Amino acid sequence: MKEVGGSIVYKRLRAPSEDGQVFVDPVVASKSSWLARNVALHRGTDCDLHGCRLAELQTAARRQLLASARRYTAAYRSPPDQPADPDAPMILVGHQPELVHPGVWYKNFVLSELAAQASAHAVNLLVDNDIARGTTLRVPGGALERPMVFSVPLDRPTDAIPHEERDVRDPALFESAGRRVAEVLRPLIARPLIERLWPLAVAASRQGGNFGQAIARARHILEGEWGLRTLEVPLSHVCDQWPFRWFAAHILCQADHLRDIHNGQLTAYRTIHGIRSHTHPVPDLATRDGWTEVPFWLWTAAEPVRRRAFVRMAGSTVEATDFHGVRLALPLHGDGDAGPCVDRLGELHRAGVRLRPRALITTMYARLVLGDVFIHGIGGAKYDQLTDAIVRRFFGLEPPEYLTVSATKKLPLARATVEPADVLRIDRLFRELQYHPERHVEATPAAAALQAEKRRWVETLMPRGQRRDRHRNIARINEALRQPLESLRQKLVLERQDLRAALGRRSILEARDYAFCLFPEESLHPSLLALARQ
Repeated sequence: MKEVGGSIVYKRLRAPSEDGQVFVDPVVASKSSWLARNVALHRGTDCDLHGCRLAELQTAARRQLLASARRYTAAYRSPPDQPADPDAPMILVGHQPELVHPGVWYKNFVLSELAAQASAHAVNLLVDNDIARGTTLRVPGGALERPMVFSVPLDRPTDAIPHEERDVRDPALFESAGRRVAEVLRPLIARPLIERLWPLAVAASRQGGNFGQAIARARHILEGEWGLRTLEVPLSHVCDQWPFRWFAAHILCQADHLRDIHNGQLTAYRTIHGIRSHTHPVPDLATRDGWTEVPFWLWTAAEPVRRRAFVRMAGSTVEATDFHGVRLALPLHGDGDAGPCVDRLGELHRAGVRLRPRALITTMYARLVLGDVFIHGIGGAKYDQLTDAIVRRFFGLEPPEYLTVSATKKLPLARATVEPADVLRIDRLFRELQYHPERHVEATPAAAALQAEKRRWVETLMPRGQRRDRHRNIARINEALRQPLESLRQKLVLERQDLRAALGRRSILEARDYAFCLFPEESLHPSLLALARQ
């Protein structure tokens, strides 16, 4: 998104539709020079965040991020070689610890490649404050001629709780998931990647990793074997460091100001995109009985139900609540310094209280504080167009540009050549048989007489009260002309049924959102590596 003449212009972003295609925005001649411009912009800006300079926060946050990511990664695999200088450029991606489709996974390959080219640090943030929803996996199966989609459970379902709180609930079900997925998939894919991935996930879960961490660690181990040089760390670990708490405290102290900017830019976003819904892409920040909503979640370890956070100022104290039992008092120094508030947030975390960012704050913090470049997918990039506008008005800073990448990889299966246009062609023929059967009848004297009579009725101007007679006569003639075409109509009925069935099979086999672990290893990761190096 950019501003032109005071108005906001939004980029239209679309994922590629064809197998093997990629989307990259912006397209630049030199990624290194583009990164250098971002670094210069990022490190040339500064402002006060309630007693801490942004530059100071950036330095501390990056060093703590790297230390935390190295510790976390070293717990299950050897950390890759990265620049020794902690102040080298930082490139980030982020996604939920789930079994994503290859177009999302592609970001990790681009992350590794760009960081290697630019001698930069590469960190993948596991966004574990989102709700853990992926306890089943959509798997295509059945014969190639009659494919079906099955929903294979990976673990016992639970209430909607965040990834960081969601352990494996049924170890036996979890440990058998890889075998069960492969059995469903085997008629279509002989050696899917899940056969290598899942034993690693099982081992990670036995070593104490929760549901999302086990899957993410298994994926990251394979990435390391293929040469990707990235670190990983859960976002929850980052949120438990003092730089994030300071950033959060600054936001909480200016809740009303942020709400006004957020809602105003959200209205502009909806207007530009023609969106009528008041909940898309996100709801407005609300007010309630003197409290102002902020883009954070609150919950406790004892009751890990994620709820919206509201705050209000009470003298030199910031009060926060979720209106369901969590009530916090966060003190400030008399001069507005957020130090005591940051210390109190640390104490509350150790007591089991969780303050976690929503999407707006997650990418805002990642882009302004943690990294020089953030790599988005299509969905995140669309949302961060809104974030850019908010950053300009709330912080008075020009946000660093982000990179948007996506790819489309489809399962390597033989597919029918039928196209939607084939069904449309049959539908048009049906319409012609209904309303213009004269275009298809044989040239006989009887047919010619009926066609001549129809032309007379069509060309005759009738008074208003007699137009029903014309309609009835035209319908009668059409019915007479259709009678010798009944065999053609029946043939078209069967052809349309076959085409629609073929389209249904094609939609199953060509879906772009199947998880990466369903693909054969020997073709998927070399393809993604090659695409990332283009």
